[in-house]
Amino acid sequence: MRFRAESPAHGGASIARDEGRVWLVYQSIPGEVVEAEPRGKQGGVAVAVTTEVIEPSPHRVPAPCPHFGVCGGCQWQHADYSYQLELKRQVVADAWARAGLRLPPDVAVLGMEDPWRYRIRGEFEAIPGPNGWRFGFHRRRSHSVFAIDTCPIHDRRIERALPAFGQAADELRLEGLQNLLLTIEPDSSGLLWRLRHRGKEPEWPREQFAKRVGELLPDQVLLDDSMSLSFWGLTFRVRNESFVQTNYRQMLVLYEVALGMLDVRTDDGVLDLYAGIGTISVAVARNARRVTAIEENPHAVQLGRLNTRINSAQVAYVPGKVETVLKKVRQGEHRLAVLDPPRAGCEPAALAELLRLGPERIVYVSCEPSTHARDIALLIQGGYRVRRAAVVDMFPHTYHIESVAMLERGS
Repeated sequence: MRFRAESPAHGGASIARDEGRVWLVYQSIPGEVVEAEPRGKQGGVAVAVTTEVIEPSPHRVPAPCPHFGVCGGCQWQHADYSYQLELKRQVVADAWARAGLRLPPDVAVLGMEDPWRYRIRGEFEAIPGPNGWRFGFHRRRSHSVFAIDTCPIHDRRIERALPAFGQAADELRLEGLQNLLLTIEPDSSGLLWRLRHRGKEPEWPREQFAKRVGELLPDQVLLDDSMSLSFWGLTFRVRNESFVQTNYRQMLVLYEVALGMLDVRTDDGVLDLYAGIGTISVAVARNARRVTAIEENPHAVQLGRLNTRINSAQVAYVPGKVETVLKKVRQGEHRLAVLDPPRAGCEPAALAELLRLGPERIVYVSCEPSTHARDIALLIQGGYRVRRAAVVDMFPHTYHIESVAMLERGS
């Protein structure tokens, strides 16, 4: 089928129409005319994948990764990077418009000078084969997997580690492997690892395996419990189960934007909702009187309290769901609030409690434009106004988008 791609869709496709029917056309760029093959539906919308470009966009470039189009990880490698940033801004603006909002006209996307090799963490499926164990990814929109030799958005140290883990697994004749999680220390030689088996973990020579991998990676220090993550003179402990921003370089940009919008004063009380292991809480506490961090995950709370002690920060961790804990918080204790919820956004009850408390300023960080816009619209209905917004490209060459909004209580 022949399509003219019209506009970007959140998810990495372009929107096209055929006799009034909406299609999501992958591996096309808005403005292009392409031949595409139908591939079922996604969320009730017809899907097609480009097979031939009839009229290419001036923004089309060769995708440098040999797995692009097969792998489900990247969606925009075929578009030049500056245009990717334009597409992401449009996706955010469209999400805000659907929620009845207008994205401030001066909002730009803060991209990367070098948008490659940025991931410090990767999870790879274990794949048995005639030549032994290898590691790779899921195919696009599929449960099937394929082995990789390279991934240009991962740190080279992660890429170089994969064959070492495969070789050690072969030499020790390991069976039933499921996946491998690797995280590198950005400014050091540590490599945090976790190898999972299918089903219940069997008895296996873990120490011997780690020793062999260490021999194959003499420039790396293998870590199986936790690693350090440092920035701005602060140090954090991170474990395999911890959420951590995978783009360390852009994490610093994101935090600078968010904390700049928050504009903490020395006498301020600050709420940090969905606080995780405390990276934002501890950073905010450098200038605030005190920070109340709310987090549901018990492992993150434990690590957050440790990170608070490591950095001698005035942060009080309160475990529990945000909507439950906020009911116990008194009005007037916190002038500021910062929140970075999961992709699903905030529960209505959490927003209702936040509106009850009425902090003077709210900085809302989000990794999902649609839920971000939805929640901002509810906060506006509750008396707030958007004063500033920003988009930070944490995941170049993918459809993922991080956006930040600063809201103040209306007068």
